[in-house]
Amino acid sequence: DTAKQWRVPGHKGTVGFITSMSDHFCGGCNRLRLMADGNFKVCLFGEAEVNLKQMIAEGASDLMLEGIIREAVSKKHYSHGGHADMYAISQGNNRSMIRIGG
Repeated sequence: DTAKQWRVPGHKGTVGFITSMSDHFCGGCNRLRLMADGNFKVCLFGEAEVNLKQMIAEGASDLMLEGIIREAVSKKHYSHGGHADMYAISQGNNRSMIRIGG
């Protein structure tokens, strides 16, 4: 699970926190993101993106797209998009979730 859930006694529902900095789950993350602009990301913290929209427009076959996606996934870093810590992430050129429609 990405979120740690807590229930407050006497109240309905739960509250959850995603602790991706202090207790990352990157090594077990299987999430991929296809963004509205046609770019594909394997990590929200990583800067790497693959422009699938352009490849499709250029006539890439399903088999070619599968290979491109597999290659991108195989280059996924163990944690935080290959950055050492949150400070290194903040200095990079990554598009934040608000900019990618997340």
